[in-house]
Amino acid sequence: MNIRIVDKRALMAGGLVLAALVGSVPAQAQDKVTIGVAMPFQGNGWQKGFLAAAQWAASELKAKGRDVELTVVDAAGDPQTQIQQLNNLTLQGVDFIILEPLSDTAMNGAIDNAVGAGIPVLTTALGSVTNPKAIDLQFDYDELAEKYVTYIAGRTDGKGRALNIRGLAGNAAEQAIQDGYTKALAKYPGIEVVQEVYGDWNQSTAQQRVSTILPTLSEVDIIFSQGVAAFGAAQAFLAAGQDVPLQVYGFDGSDINLLLDLNARTGYESVAINVDPGIGSLAVNVAVAKLSGVDVPMKMTAPIPTLTLDELKASYKGMADSDIAWVKYDYDTTLADVIGKK
Repeated sequence: MNIRIVDKRALMAGGLVLAALVGSVPAQAQDKVTIGVAMPFQGNGWQKGFLAAAQWAASELKAKGRDVELTVVDAAGDPQTQIQQLNNLTLQGVDFIILEPLSDTAMNGAIDNAVGAGIPVLTTALGSVTNPKAIDLQFDYDELAEKYVTYIAGRTDGKGRALNIRGLAGNAAEQAIQDGYTKALAKYPGIEVVQEVYGDWNQSTAQQRVSTILPTLSEVDIIFSQGVAAFGAAQAFLAAGQDVPLQVYGFDGSDINLLLDLNARTGYESVAINVDPGIGSLAVNVAVAKLSGVDVPMKMTAPIPTLTLDELKASYKGMADSDIAWVKYDYDTTLADVIGKK
């Protein structure tokens, strides 16, 4: 698996460089294309990894002869701002729009405007929209939940008391992840969710909210979480002088370093499973494929990687807390494994 670590403090400078697969130059390589990237916010590591992956893909395509320019906008978590930004990108005449939607319905009119102006729109990462005109590249959240829950159940013999830390309330992707957990947990009636809080996909928020409810919890064996909540949850337990329950970790350096530290000090074991920020590179490649005349499906699925403890020890020891790991998907890989996947 070709995983990249990106230094979030040096995104625009290109970060750390790892070897990449060399793909063929897309058709119409002489044309310049401008891709609008409508981000929901950039306040967490995952989103910074998404942007770094998109920038990496654009630079790879440029090195192969396709001039790709990204116009990035940030809605700072406000759906109305995102609608305005989408309309502005349409008025600017970009060739393609990549959208991480803050709402599954509020963006529909702006998407209609873009598509009506001949600009394809790809929704990704934060969930789908109800507008059928948008191309959709998403994670299979049932697959994510199945991997996550199966690992936990295998370690606990399918039994235990669990704390569930949800993501950003009202978000379509958050609900899809939660629905996936619910389906997967139905196979393991011995795992009981005893408390639920929202972590807002934010480490500090997760730590604060878990710390608040910890005195009310008599026993917790397992933590289920979304996004970057694993680190915050663990810190809450450690600050209370308690052992960290079994949980799956994310791809942030803080998560990976904490897991490796717990393992070294106490023998604690787990894995990292996450929706991959590298989907940003897939989105750029899909955009260029579409603009090059490739028959792009309206619905596509991105892979969900797993990093084992042995892999983390071998490849990510010493990773800065400010780094994040993500998979690099080049153009040919995207054509074969995402666009052409049946």
